[in-house]
Amino acid sequence: MTEEIKSEVISRRRVFSLLGLAASSLVVATIPVSPQVTPHGVELSVDQAQAYTYRRARVTTRRVSRRAYRRGYYY
Repeated sequence: MTEEIKSEVISRRRVFSLLGLAASSLVVATIPVSPQVTPHGVELSVDQAQAYTYRRARVTTRRVSRRAYRRGYYY
């Protein structure tokens, strides 16, 4: 029962092909997709990302501070 194990060398083209396939599948896996039920059936839609930037944080803080000042709450 002696079986010879043949080691097969993978070419560079095949390695780069597999790396490209793995990278593209990672990119596709990170896209936020959610199913939506419609009268026509189930559809897939891509979720919209809402960025919370530094400017948005300043505007929100300023707005909250103004409202608190009008109500008599001082920081």
